[in-house]
Amino acid sequence: MENENSNFIQYTKHYKAISFNVNYCFRNNDLRELYFTVQTLESLAGNKSVGDFMYGKIDKDFKLGIGIKEFQIIMSKELHERMGLLYDEIKNEYVQFINTHL
Repeated sequence: MENENSNFIQYTKHYKAISFNVNYCFRNNDLRELYFTVQTLESLAGNKSVGDFMYGKIDKDFKLGIGIKEFQIIMSKELHERMGLLYDEIKNEYVQFINTHL
C-alpha cells in the first residue's frame, strides 16, 4: 500500500509455516533494495512481547543486513532454524519483487 506522504510502497507477507509476519517496503522507482521488519506470529497473538524484533534490508546482490531491536533475545534451536528459513523467504521475495516490477 502506498503512503501519500512517502516515496515508499509497503506490503505484508505472512509466513505461517515458520511463524513470521514480515512487512516489506521499497522506495518508489528504486528497486535496488527491499526493506523489511519482522514480527513473530506469537507476538501478534499477544503471547509474547509486542512489536517488531528484527529489521533490515536485502539488496540486488542478496546481501542481507539485519538489526535486532532488543539488545538480547532468547535464541533457541527452533528460532535459529526459523530464522534460516526466513532468510530464504526474504531472498525469494526479493526475486519475485524484482520480477514483478521490471
